[in-house]
Amino acid sequence: MKTVILIIFSIVVSAMIVMAQGPPDLRRAIVIEGEAEAIVIPDRASVMIGVETEGSDVLTIKRDNDKRVKTLYSALKELGIPERDIQTSDLQIHPQYDFSMGKRTLLKYMMRNVVYVTVRDLSKIDKVINTAVSGGVNILDNVSFSLSTAKQIRDSLRIEAVKDAMVKASALASAAGAKAGRVMSIEEEDSNPAPYPMNRSNATVQESGSASGTDVSAGHLTIQVKVNVRVGIE
Repeated sequence: MKTVILIIFSIVVSAMIVMAQGPPDLRRAIVIEGEAEAIVIPDRASVMIGVETEGSDVLTIKRDNDKRVKTLYSALKELGIPERDIQTSDLQIHPQYDFSMGKRTLLKYMMRNVVYVTVRDLSKIDKVINTAVSGGVNILDNVSFSLSTAKQIRDSLRIEAVKDAMVKASALASAAGAKAGRVMSIEEEDSNPAPYPMNRSNATVQESGSASGTDVSAGHLTIQVKVNVRVGIE
């Protein structure tokens, strides 16, 4: 019982001391930006590939589209791409009209079926693209690269960014004849939410009897973290 009373007494005294000190004087503070970055090699890729067909009969273009998409799925599975990494992204059928001469005339129907494919083995990305186009794909869009451990790297960079800010704060305070005190606030800038800055392709592949090889380079990714730290001056 005595131990409990002593603990409560200590908490009350601590709270009274903090209240007596009052809120921190934000005028006696400096705001410093800290940053840290890492250049990494990506280990996976994402690409949107699909089939677009058109014609005057909607059932005919749908059958053609379905057949070529099934061929695409089979080719991806043969390359070792699991079903969980193949996701429908865009599926639509829509008519196109001519509105000249004051009336609406149907020109054709268009069907588009695009899938979002994640490739976790970068040695397969060239094969995925080339095999898909050879099998009838005529849409290739948004090839991008990422790193599976990006979250862990970003967490470590946050620590380094805060350390960088504190070093700067100490140097500035010392130059002004003062001393960096306690940290009042830390705010992270959302300047680089995900490491996807490298390659991007946006094209419709021309249909032909065969597809030439396509070399895709993953390059490097830069993951960067910036923080704003408010530090009191003593």
